[in-house]
Amino acid sequence: MRVSLLAALMAGLLGVASPAWASDPTVLTVKPDGSGPATSYTADQLQSSYSIVTLKTETPWTAKAETITYRGPLLMDVLKQHKLDGDVSIEASAYNEFRSKIKMDEVRQYHPVLAYERACTKPDRDNGRCTPGQEFTRLTLDDSGPFFIVWPQDKLPPSYVPARNAIWVWFVVNIRGVK
Repeated sequence: MRVSLLAALMAGLLGVASPAWASDPTVLTVKPDGSGPATSYTADQLQSSYSIVTLKTETPWTAKAETITYRGPLLMDVLKQHKLDGDVSIEASAYNEFRSKIKMDEVRQYHPVLAYERACTKPDRDNGRCTPGQEFTRLTLDDSGPFFIVWPQDKLPPSYVPARNAIWVWFVVNIRGVK
């Protein structure tokens, strides 16, 4: 009886701790700290709402000198729009309930991208994912999408790998301010 009571209590606590507003992995929700309203974006809405940049970078998981070109808005632009740029940190939550606390000083210094696309590759063209002349393809769950916080690996201090690999958040569904 004690075990079942403890299990029920833990399940209840876990339910409270998990983000209730992360029901669709294809939608990103940005919520200011406190009681401000949340705003949700699809990849199309991000593309039409923000200036889009490209970032060609290695990742902690790619082979040395292997780069991938990502496309999306600067994370800071999204944070500014929602008045989160004055916070001490943000918390990025993934669809699988992974959470990462990212310091605003890191965002200001390294300019990560909130990617929703990556450059097409020869295998993408060979298997029909990209058509001739198509430059970018949407990120899927198989390649860390639909939203992925991507950092310029060559600009990060060597101590960040692997110590701060958690700032590379894929399957991002929620971003909120943390004081």
